[in-house]
Amino acid sequence: MKRKKEEPSPWGFGDLMVTAAFRYCCGRKTYIVGTCADWLIEQWPNFDNNAKAIIQRDLEEEFKRDDQARAAGESYLPLGHDCDRQEWERVRLLWKVTP
Repeated sequence: MKRKKEEPSPWGFGDLMVTAAFRYCCGRKTYIVGTCADWLIEQWPNFDNNAKAIIQRDLEEEFKRDDQARAAGESYLPLGHDCDRQEWERVRLLWKVTP
């Protein structure tokens, strides 16, 4: 359920903790990636539009970096292993499918 304008965000001023949690998890290679993806997908309708825009921008940039690293055969992949990238693909569908 979308919160009313006058209600404080449970994720801090401007949903700062949403972007902080996302940025912490992005690029990790553990269970936290799937957990973060699940949480982002579940809570997406409740996030501030600015937080959504930041996540979308940052994740799209990471996909570009990851694509370049994979094409170059680099050992470091910005989105982690294939299984981690698949989790971020699920998050990416939030704006790829929904306008």
